[in-house]
Amino acid sequence: MGIVNLLTGNISLTAELTLKDYAVTGFFGIASFLLFIFLQLLGTRLFEKINESGQIGSRVFVSVLLILGLAGSVFSCFIKNDGASLVLGFAAGLLIWTALFDIPEQMHWISPLSRKSLIIFLPLLLLWTGGILFLREIPDAVFGATGYPLVVWGIQLARVRVISRWGPSSLAATILILFTAAIAGGALALGIVQGTIFSAIIGGVVFAISTWSALEIIWERGMAEKPWKNSQSKK
Repeated sequence: MGIVNLLTGNISLTAELTLKDYAVTGFFGIASFLLFIFLQLLGTRLFEKINESGQIGSRVFVSVLLILGLAGSVFSCFIKNDGASLVLGFAAGLLIWTALFDIPEQMHWISPLSRKSLIIFLPLLLLWTGGILFLREIPDAVFGATGYPLVVWGIQLARVRVISRWGPSSLAATILILFTAAIAGGALALGIVQGTIFSAIIGGVVFAISTWSALEIIWERGMAEKPWKNSQSKK
């Protein structure tokens, strides 16, 4: 099927879908969104507990997530169903992102949001985009596993630079919130219109990522508190 066709869908097929089809795909889209947010909150609280045990606990946690992510990426390549393969690839990408970027950033081991990281990010994004367009023989799961970290990384780079330059209460930050909200709504709607469970799951995940990014700006504005303890405030 190919990752591009799976994400965009064949519009001519939507005429054959019934209300039940839309209801089923809508359910899986919303369920994927809620599951993603739950896992984000659960992972944050779990990491806080593990982090209290010291550097060794954090390194073990990172290693376990990385092994699971890499194993999931490899296993997903052998799944014959394109949709299931891509969904598992996204899940593996989430684990890889958490292990290599998210937790190391919180531990101040690396800075994926620095100016130097932008020099690394842009070529990787171009290679990934070129691979989607021209390298059809590469499994969709690989693009899912690598695409998740790149998409989240790109969203964070944009958010950090907008906030650092103009501030969280600026017009630019408001526009960024509206833009991510538009992407979130469009992804969810596209996943439902496509009419498959897997497209709904992918749409729900993209919806969750975009919504989470918008919430990050709202938290930066101080309009609402994060639903977990701020470790920085305890120092």
